[in-house]
Amino acid sequence: MESIMPKVIGLIISLGIAYLIYKWNKKHKQSKIYYAIAFMFLIGGLYMPFTKTVSPEQEAKESSISEKSSLSEKRKIEESISKSMSSLKSEKSASESKNKKIAKEVSKAAKSSESSSKKIPREYISALIKGQEYADRMYMSKKAIYDQLTSDYGEKFSPEAATYAINNIKADWNKNALHKAKDYQEEQNMSPDAIYDQLTSDSGEQFTPDEANYAVQHLDK
Repeated sequence: MESIMPKVIGLIISLGIAYLIYKWNKKHKQSKIYYAIAFMFLIGGLYMPFTKTVSPEQEAKESSISEKSSLSEKRKIEESISKSMSSLKSEKSASESKNKKIAKEVSKAAKSSESSSKKIPREYISALIKGQEYADRMYMSKKAIYDQLTSDYGEKFSPEAATYAINNIKADWNKNALHKAKDYQEEQNMSPDAIYDQLTSDSGEQFTPDEANYAVQHLDK
C-alpha cells in the first residue's frame, strides 16, 4: 500500500499541473509550446501508476543476491583452476615415476646380464634405454625402433647396440599397434583396411601382419 500511494499522489499532481497549464494557456497565450508542456504532464501522470517502485529493502535484497552470485562464480573459477593445477601436477608426477621405473628396469636388466656374462658395453645400455622410451612413449613397432636407433638422422647407434636393445625391450607390440591404430581412427578417421596398410607399411609403422591384425580386430566398431 505504501508503494501505491506515491504513485497516486504523483498522478493527481501531474494531472493538476497539466490542467492548470492548459487552462492558463487557453485563456492567455494560446501557445502550442504550453499545450505541449501540458500534454507531457498529462502523459507522465497517466504513465506513473505503471512504473515499478523498488523499496530500499528489495533493492538491498537484490544487491545481496547479486553479490552472492558473483562470489559463487568466483569460487567455481578458483575451484576449476585448482583442479587443473592438481591434474597437471599429477600428470607430471606420473611421467617422472614412469621414467624412473624405466631406468630402474633397464639398470636391473643390465646388472642381471652382467652377472651372467661379460660386461655389457655402455652403448648397448644407452640404446636399450632409448628403445624402451620409444616403445613406452611413442608406441613404435620393433622394426621402427631399430631403424630409429641406427638412423643417421636418429640416434646413430651401431647395429649391434640396436639389436641388443630390440631383444631386451619389454613391450607388448600388439598393444602398441592397437594404440597407433586408434590414433589413426580417431584423429584421421581412416578405415580399418587403410589403418592395416599404414601399420604394416615399410614407410609407415612397420608392425608385423599379426600385430596389425590384432590392432584392427580390437578397434572400436
